Amino acid sequence: MGISRRSLMQAAGAAGALVAGRQAFAQGATLKTPVIDVHTHMFSKGWVDMVRANPDKDTRIVQGQRFEEIDYRGQRIVRLSPEMTDFDLRIRNMDAAKVDLALISLTTPSVFIGDERVSTALANRINDDFAEAEKHYPGRIRWFTALPWQYPEAAIKELRRTRDRGAVGVATTTNISGKALTDPLFRPVWQAIQDMGVPVFIHPTTPYIDVSAMGMGEHGMANTVGFTADTSLCFMRMILDGFLDAFPRLDLIACHGGGTLPYLAGRMDQMWMKGSSTRKITNRPSSYLKKLWFDSIVYDQRTLNYLVDTVGADRVLYGSDYPFLIGDMVGVLDRVDHLPTAQAEAVRGGNAKRLFKF
Repeated sequence: MGISRRSLMQAAGAAGALVAGRQAFAQGATLKTPVIDVHTHMFSKGWVDMVRANPDKDTRIVQGQRFEEIDYRGQRIVRLSPEMTDFDLRIRNMDAAKVDLALISLTTPSVFIGDERVSTALANRINDDFAEAEKHYPGRIRWFTALPWQYPEAAIKELRRTRDRGAVGVATTTNISGKALTDPLFRPVWQAIQDMGVPVFIHPTTPYIDVSAMGMGEHGMANTVGFTADTSLCFMRMILDGFLDAFPRLDLIACHGGGTLPYLAGRMDQMWMKGSSTRKITNRPSSYLKKLWFDSIVYDQRTLNYLVDTVGADRVLYGSDYPFLIGDMVGVLDRVDHLPTAQAEAVRGGNAKRLFKF
């Protein structure tokens, strides 16, 4: 019986995939740079207790089917499963995934809850808990500070306090209870951050709109569409408003591969060229991409390759999004390790060591 052309092609494809897999495995086994996770979250039991005791119009803790959950503006955004607060479990999962160091951060709803007293107390609590975690797991845990941005004097005071306690940078969300990060209210905080020279990790949050009315209340689209849209809006505004020109020494990290920002660069340039009467910057918007940092959480090899090609391998950082359901320590590292060797070494941890001066 003869062998069909289709069978030969299928066999060749399978052989090629096997060879590629073996090559990737061999490269992963020989890569030397420690893996530094710059996009990974934790809460703490003390912070959860304080949020539970201080609900406000946007944020409250409710009972879910299996775990308590954080309800933020009508969306169940966090399941308070053991992974969210159990640091021993985190370390075991890092070991299994071959992640060496985690730079943990607080995400939505952060500390933007209640009045100045509550917000500042929440920041104190989570930052002190993160500092204790670093002390308990030396060499495995570092952390970003959370600030009560709505109250600039308190935020600057907490920035200085936590920098002294070992914070490697600042973590914030793409909007502060609906206010853009470029709002004049926050300028003193940005100036203090730039003067201190610490990186800022900017994580998306649910857009401050009626997500249900826009059809994002179902199928997790407040996360998949809403989060990436909020990241894109945040950084586009920073570029187009001239914010990055006003603060040229800021090191800003855009989550989830920059949302849609790298993939809309040409469209952004075209719109900028057509709107000459409203321009606030003199260089093409896309030129600013190489001044930003991006994590590698894109869930697809071709997309990661495109990101690296667009912004440069020297601007991309390993991130996992652990411990959320969408997190993927193993998968992200596998895709990073499929990059050419020099690029893989940079993204695994070389870029983070340079950025955070480790």
